[in-house]
Amino acid sequence: MKILILLSILFIVNVRSAVQRVDPLVIISQGLVRGQKATDGDYSAFLGIPYAKVDVDDPFGAPRPAPEFEEEIFYAYDNSRKCPQTPFGVFPQASSDDESIDCLQLSVYVPSQASSYNPLPVLVWIHGGGFMGGSATEYGAQNLVRHGVIVVTVNYRLGPYGFMCLDIPAVPGNQGLKDQYEALRWVRNNIAAFGGNPYNVTLAGQSAGSASVLLQLYSSKEKLFNKVIAESGTHLSPDMFTNPDLNAAVKLANYLGFNTTDDQQALEFLSTSHHSLVTGAVSDVGLDFKPCKEKSFSGVENFVDSEPYALSNERKIRNTPILIGNTNAEYLGDSITLMHGEDYFESDFFKTRLQNAFNLDKEQQDKAAEIIRHFYIGDKPISADVAFEAANFNSDFVFNHPIQDTITSLISENANPIYEYVFTYVAESGAAGASHSAELSYLFNIPRSGQRSADEQTMVDIITTLWTNFIKYGNPTPSTSDLIPVSWPAVTSNTRPYLNIGSELRMEDRFEKERMAFWDLFHSIYGKYSNLVRNCDYD
Repeated sequence: MKILILLSILFIVNVRSAVQRVDPLVIISQGLVRGQKATDGDYSAFLGIPYAKVDVDDPFGAPRPAPEFEEEIFYAYDNSRKCPQTPFGVFPQASSDDESIDCLQLSVYVPSQASSYNPLPVLVWIHGGGFMGGSATEYGAQNLVRHGVIVVTVNYRLGPYGFMCLDIPAVPGNQGLKDQYEALRWVRNNIAAFGGNPYNVTLAGQSAGSASVLLQLYSSKEKLFNKVIAESGTHLSPDMFTNPDLNAAVKLANYLGFNTTDDQQALEFLSTSHHSLVTGAVSDVGLDFKPCKEKSFSGVENFVDSEPYALSNERKIRNTPILIGNTNAEYLGDSITLMHGEDYFESDFFKTRLQNAFNLDKEQQDKAAEIIRHFYIGDKPISADVAFEAANFNSDFVFNHPIQDTITSLISENANPIYEYVFTYVAESGAAGASHSAELSYLFNIPRSGQRSADEQTMVDIITTLWTNFIKYGNPTPSTSDLIPVSWPAVTSNTRPYLNIGSELRMEDRFEKERMAFWDLFHSIYGKYSNLVRNCDYD
């Protein structure tokens, strides 16, 4: 009966639309959802649609199916809701009224030409933010939808709610990744109603979102996407995976005044505590929540069941088109103290990185840190005068070499084709390079001050054309043009061509080859001691 009522409403609305403007209305498995026609382009936006539900009595547990809409029509006009944000690093952020435990929503941006007779390719975007912050609301899709693709941006749980790993069946870990998978299931089941092709889906993300995308690719779950875009992030980065603190729930509860040593009691207390108290305690206690290897339990399906380098899934990866890369200055010299604090250069940051990523005794650690130090700064003392070299070291350690390792791993599992890029474009003259996230302001409509220059608008046209060509065809340069005058070849087991996306487009090979070769050699000696690397790689 409810379906008949919904169809009757849909028929009446369609009849009225012949004589007056009516915002788009579609029927999905949850009921009728109304979007809004955009004022800045020829597309419609459906904002803040719930794709799953968080049990408020068990906010650290698995996502639940999204319920049917309570009203006859769900008005998808607002995507301001965010999952609880956790202050981290030098990014303290106060809790806002937009945050909610029940935050599993997505937004769908649909070009006007989409229809069941012309189903369009789909981009599903997973935001970054260190698994502690960020939201789907930050990414406007106007730049992309004008190329004839549907864009879906996704919220997922963050910090303790998304990535607490306790080695117990109730909270095995990676709830945020499981949220993302539920969003992909929602897309498979519902995107056709918006004029999208559920079997032509590209899963993409940046930074922590990129690492998430790759973990989705390696997961044993059903493959609900066809292509992958991974920007400046990988599960092989030492900053994207963690050996979890199994006492995290107890520590948070104790800090908030509840004295217990029992995980279940701690979780029950935290579940009744306001999310802002919980996320604030995370920062004060100094806990870190990221993807982890899950312990196996009977009746509980794992999402990540191996350490990062041991992950393998050739059945799922084989013949998957992948576009992957980074910026040329993920860390900038003048951002080091901003990222890590004013006292960064008062300690041996080379040794600190090794302590966190490798299991070395003191003698091994001292020798390894000396080798790295000599390679990057020679005999110079550690001080703010070596900020540029420190930025190169951090870029290589956290992003550049792990991405090269990821490409090698994907080649070995027959991903094909794989396109590598390096984004180097900077709008300001004299800038040292394109920093982490620099490409996002050209791909998406992100709030900014001032108008774009003509050169900046050209970069918007270039990168969105490359990305949407890949989304449509699995090839970013199916043909050349005045805008895209180069043909972009895929990498092979023996060659590493990459597209330098700068003030001009040009093909180059082996990004920072001397520095990458150094890390190849370093890992051939010390790789077996890595917290991430499987020993068999370097026996």
